[in-house]
Amino acid sequence: MNSYVQEFLDFLDKEDDRDYGDFKREVDLHLLRMSEGMRPMNREQYLRIRKLREELLWMYHDDVDEMRSHLRDEVTRLELGH
Repeated sequence: MNSYVQEFLDFLDKEDDRDYGDFKREVDLHLLRMSEGMRPMNREQYLRIRKLREELLWMYHDDVDEMRSHLRDEVTRLELGH
């Protein structure tokens, strides 16, 4: 597994911040690092990360646990496509 993906999954498992704004900022940084560390990416992976960043901004407001679960599922699929 890509080390950036593993680091992100570890963050999702261990981070206990309940403030959605703080969580959103941390996740966005992880997604950026992950996208840089997974290069070269195929088109599907690129679009999936872009979609995750958009969802982070516009969906699941105030429900950190739901977003955490969604991100875990999506990132696992992203890694399988690499």
